[in-house]
Amino acid sequence: MKILVHQGTFQITTSPTDILYTQNLGACVAVGLVDEEAGVAGLIQYVLPESRGLTAPEGFPAFFAEEGLPRFIQEFKNRGGQPSRAKLVVAGGGRFKVSPKWLDIGAKNVAAARFFLRRLGLLPKAEKVGEPLPRRMEVSLREGLKVYTLKEVESW
Repeated sequence: MKILVHQGTFQITTSPTDILYTQNLGACVAVGLVDEEAGVAGLIQYVLPESRGLTAPEGFPAFFAEEGLPRFIQEFKNRGGQPSRAKLVVAGGGRFKVSPKWLDIGAKNVAAARFFLRRLGLLPKAEKVGEPLPRRMEVSLREGLKVYTLKEVESW
């Protein structure tokens, strides 16, 4: 079954038939995890790097990376996954072709992924980030992690 992971949310699955996916990410960042040995896969899509005193909208537990990534990793563990052994891929963080550096939310989101994943002791197997290109991600136990950039597909 295909399960859309909306902005500011995450999903974890243990079903080999589930495909977790995002729509085009834009400046948002997606982090996919697949622990083949435990049979657990997960996908998070966050919108902003940190809250800075703001409150996430109700029903969006992963709106901010600082709150969402630790929750996502903890839920992955609760479902039996081992993040340290899982394949981990980061995608998104797109930018406009022309915009001031201070407005580059995508770059800030990518920096947040690196910072919070490192804080959790995790390193990505791959990153497909930045650039003014549309990207989306799919995660499944059967096919692993896929990042689509225009017509190109990369798999892990």
